Amino acid sequence: MDTAQDDYVNCFACGAKSLNIGGECHPYMLAVPGCWEMFNEIMAKEYSDFRYGMGHQFTVDAYACQHIGDGKDARAMRSVHIHLASLYGIFEKKIDVHQAPLLRKEFSQYYKNKNVLQWLDPPASFGELTILELWENEIPELHKPLAEKWARSVWASWSHQHQRIADLVNAVKTWAF
Repeated sequence: MDTAQDDYVNCFACGAKSLNIGGECHPYMLAVPGCWEMFNEIMAKEYSDFRYGMGHQFTVDAYACQHIGDGKDARAMRSVHIHLASLYGIFEKKIDVHQAPLLRKEFSQYYKNKNVLQWLDPPASFGELTILELWENEIPELHKPLAEKWARSVWASWSHQHQRIADLVNAVKTWAF
């Protein structure tokens, strides 16, 4: 038996080669526990080392848009919209990446009590990169460009929903582009 092979499983959500461990996962961004653990390890790096922290917005948005839930949890549905809105702002409208949390907050507040956010049919593939590439990277200076490349790949994978996201963001008057 090859124990090295048994150390990993593919995440059913994003397809990432993930740690083969048991344990907890996010309540609505569904993933295998190992994928969620890898994401949390990246979060710890981003919060403890500014060189990794520069990629944080990309990491959060990319991961959320690859772990969309099962279509039954309204929180998951809102999360996907919020993080796609952030990627739209960053990549299409060229907002500074540090404005992404404000865009996410205002988008979330605007749609909080409106019943307009519907399940978005996901792409056939969520792009070429996953949390694995960030998790394997040990070079702090490569983290931000790698996180940005991942986020761009995820945004591109959702191209069939770009107009819907643009319309939703532009309806938020503080972010009308």
